[in-house]
Amino acid sequence: MTQVAGHIEESFRTAMRTFAGTVSVITTCGPDGEWRGMAATAVTSVSMAPPTCLICVNREATLHPALITSRRFCINAMHHDHQALIGSFASSHLRDSRFLAGQWRVDGAGVPFLEDAQSNIFCEMFDRHPVGTHDVVFGRVVEVKVRPDHDPLLYGDGAYYRLAKH
Repeated sequence: MTQVAGHIEESFRTAMRTFAGTVSVITTCGPDGEWRGMAATAVTSVSMAPPTCLICVNREATLHPALITSRRFCINAMHHDHQALIGSFASSHLRDSRFLAGQWRVDGAGVPFLEDAQSNIFCEMFDRHPVGTHDVVFGRVVEVKVRPDHDPLLYGDGAYYRLAKH
């Protein structure tokens, strides 16, 4: 299979849609006290010792400046029950309705988190690297909460999925 060089971005986007992943909402709080959040599938564990994660954040996202200032964030892995609330975090047009649905709380550092998420991974940023339009942000895990019923919201090829239970 050969690809024309001018279409590499479109082909890459198509190829990346074949990767399925858990849907997360990355949250932080800006210096003005306003909560910021965005949907993400670019979330990865990096190390178990010390526990470390990375997230990829577009520098144009409204979350980006708040994240850089606060240096704290929460990776809220979505449970399948949360499919209805993910749209406001995935679309900039629905930005004003973020945090209106769901059971949102704040941790001791002021970072908002979804109380009944599949899991909440609270991190403190210790490094970041610019790559193209995004920053790769590394966070040291400082606290974790896990919901006992395992049913994460998955995303792939433009649609949401549920884990097949055997």
